[in-house]
Amino acid sequence: MYKVAIIGTGMIANAAHVPAWLALKDDVEIVAVTDLVEANAVQTAATVGSGCKVYSDADKMLAEVKPDIVSVCTPNNYHNEYTIKALKAGANVLCEKPAAPGAAQVQEMYDVAKAAGKYLLVGQSMRWFDESLAAKEFAETGGLGEVYYAETAWMRRRGVPTWGMFHMKKHNTAGPGYDLAVHMLDLVLWLMGNPKVLSVSGKAYTKIAKDEQLKTSLADSGAPSGVISPRPYDYREFDVEDLVAGFVRLENDTTIVVRSSWAANIKDSSNTWVVGTEAGLSLMPFGILTNMGSYQVDVTPKVPVSIDAPFVGHYGETAHFLKVLAGEEELMVTEAQTMNVMRALEGLYNSSEIGKEIWFE
Repeated sequence: MYKVAIIGTGMIANAAHVPAWLALKDDVEIVAVTDLVEANAVQTAATVGSGCKVYSDADKMLAEVKPDIVSVCTPNNYHNEYTIKALKAGANVLCEKPAAPGAAQVQEMYDVAKAAGKYLLVGQSMRWFDESLAAKEFAETGGLGEVYYAETAWMRRRGVPTWGMFHMKKHNTAGPGYDLAVHMLDLVLWLMGNPKVLSVSGKAYTKIAKDEQLKTSLADSGAPSGVISPRPYDYREFDVEDLVAGFVRLENDTTIVVRSSWAANIKDSSNTWVVGTEAGLSLMPFGILTNMGSYQVDVTPKVPVSIDAPFVGHYGETAHFLKVLAGEEELMVTEAQTMNVMRALEGLYNSSEIGKEIWFE
């Protein structure tokens, strides 16, 4: 039995990590949960069971419990700190996306993992959606032909996370780019075979969310469940972007258009397109656009549903992590892939700040 501990007991811990680990009860046991607000940790522990210990000090928890696996579910700006502490304490780490606010911090995390002889899995959970896995299988067969262009977007009309600290730069560095675009960029780069990011031109806007407070639901903001003690929201604290868009140049003469928003006068949507010379691929919904003889054909693959849950990807990534620890699989989210995504994200914001395209080496 692997001993699992969770650092940070907010929405993603309660709605995704806890149920995903509990689904693996024959192989793991959640032995401790930690949160700076101890009352929140108490409530999370109650959903786990009587054997789960509660801490408000992660250092103390790591020293006393000595977990085999740690889920890091804190705000973005603390991923680096707690991941490194857990790795040095002898744990393997599943860290929520983005791995850290910047590429240099992410590299440090991987360097520590290698030095400690431990695994670090960054939770790019959308790869484990049933349709994502089917799309990857199709792409790897060469059915798309030469891939040269992609678009990916996750747009919320009014979907600011009003139950935590996502909207505060001090705790998360950025807004929908680090919350949503990180998923979409990782997914589309993975489907394309992870071509290296060469340059990025982007623009981040803060136009709507900082000046209004509309009535919205938790589901609108990405929290269909798991919010136990929502933090009081004040729109005047909002100091990240509410929309970001960019153009990414990749090796092999390929390109990506990416955009994401928490607040914009646009319909809610989440879509990805990968374009090749033989066929195109769409996700959400999954479809193949190709030709049959002299006719255009749209194909809708029938993909079985593996798990019916709001955060189905987390069930896949936790099960995968156990197989990695058992030596049965290689890490599906690699260091090179994570660094590639972080280069693109950092480039978006740096480009927006200076008003020019950012070129890497």
